[in-house]
Amino acid sequence: MPGPERSRLLCEAAERVFLRDGYAEAGLDEVARLAGMSKRTLYQHFPSKAALFEACIARALAPVHGAPEPEAETEDLAAALVGILEAAAGHLLSARQTAIFRLVIAEGGRTPELAEAFHRAILAKGASTLQRRMEREIRGGRLLLDDAEAGARLLFGMALGAAQVTLLLGLRAPPDGAEVARLARLAVAIFLHGAAARTPV
Repeated sequence: MPGPERSRLLCEAAERVFLRDGYAEAGLDEVARLAGMSKRTLYQHFPSKAALFEACIARALAPVHGAPEPEAETEDLAAALVGILEAAAGHLLSARQTAIFRLVIAEGGRTPELAEAFHRAILAKGASTLQRRMEREIRGGRLLLDDAEAGARLLFGMALGAAQVTLLLGLRAPPDGAEVARLARLAVAIFLHGAAARTPV
């Protein structure tokens, strides 16, 4: 079996164990068993529980950071930003991703290695699709911002932050596509009213 396929199976098994048992109680013997491999093979791919968790987080975040822009060909900035937000919401507000975030919040305070692994995984993914689009628009003079990363975080927070918080608290189900689209369009309209260049460059 190729190495990447082993890593994928181990991450899938580890995610099940982490979410079922919690990070602190998760056993690597059980991860190896569910993946159909030996513990020795697991350690050949991941030297520690923290490294395995970090790989799981990186895998979960990959669609948000590595996906092509859904509106890459259009010059309609509003449509592009709405499309990116909708695509991101499909991953970040899913039941699976919410469960991972809850795990980090619940155990990160008393298990520093978990919080550190989560933070490293996010940093390692680099700029999100939303940030990359904003950087392109800033270079082209169509957005009046000096920090694309902050802009991307603010826009995502405006559009979906409240939904994400209530999801984490277990107060609602993930929003459907129609609600996400409505929130994304509203947030983008407000954002561009404050950030868009008044005179096209």
